Amino acid sequence: MRQPITTELLVEDLEAVLQGSELAPPYHFVTVAAATMQALIYMTRHPERIASFAFCNPFTGADPSRVAALEERAALAEREGLRKALAVTLDKSWPADIGERDAYAAYRARYLAHDPVCFAAMNRAIARPNVMHLAKDIRHPTMVVAGRFDQVRPPAASEQFARTVPGARFELIDAVHMMPAQAPAALLALLQDFLGGEAQSVTRQRAG
Repeated sequence: MRQPITTELLVEDLEAVLQGSELAPPYHFVTVAAATMQALIYMTRHPERIASFAFCNPFTGADPSRVAALEERAALAEREGLRKALAVTLDKSWPADIGERDAYAAYRARYLAHDPVCFAAMNRAIARPNVMHLAKDIRHPTMVVAGRFDQVRPPAASEQFARTVPGARFELIDAVHMMPAQAPAALLALLQDFLGGEAQSVTRQRAG
């Protein structure tokens, strides 16, 4: 019997992974899409353990109008498999005509290898809760990165999210929803600039 997955359970998994890794805080969080929800909930539990945030195409939970769509997508994957669900999933998050063909083919193969039941459970998990209200409480250096070709989380939505975070930096790059797989070089350059700047700031503070 498979148990339902919740966002809160995923945060507990994150806590366990960090504890098991024995990496010392504070942590620099780089999230993609719905992982934003986990990072923000983690922030409410352990604000002192966070050094910075980089949110890529951030998704903070579905509004009531989208919950039903996530439920339908989950049911379709469970009922007919991921290949049948491509039109409402991968085709929107990474259109086949964007980016390198080999990278797309490799990502598509991994995508189709997912367990449909687990995929459905994750879709239901990210429907709730909506944690958008936590963005205004962020007190850590933050960068928000949007993908110009993202059909799942349009750039305007990511930019709006960035405006709610005090002092957040917003960047727009030529990327799809899953930018680490499709546009790794562009994303890495931004992260190096952002994290490098934060490291220099910490060094100056300690020297002063």
